[in-house]
Amino acid sequence: MNEAQTILDDSLSRFFADSIDREYLTRLEEISWDDALWSRCIEQGLGLVLVSETQGGMGGSWLEAFIVARACGRYAVPLPIPEQILAGWLTETAGLAPRAGVAGILPEVIATAAVAGDRATFTAERVPWGRHAEHFIGLTTDSELVVLDRANTKAITEANLAREPRDKISFEATPILARAKVALPASGVRWLGALLRSAQIAGAATACLELSVKYTSEREQFGRALSQFQAIQQQLAELAGAMASVDTIAMAACLALDERGLASAGRDAKFEIASAKCRASEAVEPITRISHQVHGAIGFTYEYDLQFLTRRLWSWRAEFGANGEWGEYLGQVALQEGGDNLWRYLTA
Repeated sequence: MNEAQTILDDSLSRFFADSIDREYLTRLEEISWDDALWSRCIEQGLGLVLVSETQGGMGGSWLEAFIVARACGRYAVPLPIPEQILAGWLTETAGLAPRAGVAGILPEVIATAAVAGDRATFTAERVPWGRHAEHFIGLTTDSELVVLDRANTKAITEANLAREPRDKISFEATPILARAKVALPASGVRWLGALLRSAQIAGAATACLELSVKYTSEREQFGRALSQFQAIQQQLAELAGAMASVDTIAMAACLALDERGLASAGRDAKFEIASAKCRASEAVEPITRISHQVHGAIGFTYEYDLQFLTRRLWSWRAEFGANGEWGEYLGQVALQEGGDNLWRYLTA
């Protein structure tokens, strides 16, 4: 990261550390939304990281988006900041002006027939914070971006393991506010959502490592700190390795996306994004297992921060595709390129 990106990372750490603690997260699991923190995040432009300065955004790259999403994961931010970042990028990519208000990202492809004319009728599953959205954004099977009003919608409230809202939204002749063709695959939301979830997993993994190192350094057994036992040192080393691999590959995927895009005529960033989400989802198991093993029973309690992170890790690993789905894609690429060309493809 360059100096400006390091400053952004440090600023986000201070901001979220001052705003979010265990009591706050416990309360937000009950009420699911905080207008005050959301307003502060929007005032700082966190949802407009990828929007150009001429449209009122930060004019940042996907690497800046990674930094913000990673910070959201590290501090278990209970708000859809990564989704708002994606919404801003999608609308500007489609040539539309970014809209104010909470954007509901529709994870799955919308059938073109469901958005015929100026009304939409269909049901969307597992919409992040759908009950709080003021408008909804998704891609159709023919790569058209549609922005839908919240009028004529019905929300069935559901949640993931971390008790973050993941709602079923029914659209019944819902007005279409805007639409435009985009140079993206119809599954573009899934690809980009997977990348942002990988960044969040990297952040939560970092926090798990920090908590584990701190706890084992302070907790004593048989007259010395747990961190002085070789078995604990080995576990912490494995945890650090898993965290570093997720962080590195997710960052590399963002750099590839900045460089090559998602729908280039030649080699685009799909392979890197699939690799990032596959590795991130795969690493969740050892990260959570080791973190809880070195903490013992306290890690599961509401009086300790760890479970807020690990429940999010297990939720995010499956969202926008689990490691099996992305691993299958990587295998298909390997078979397509063949043994003679695979290394050339990987290093291109």
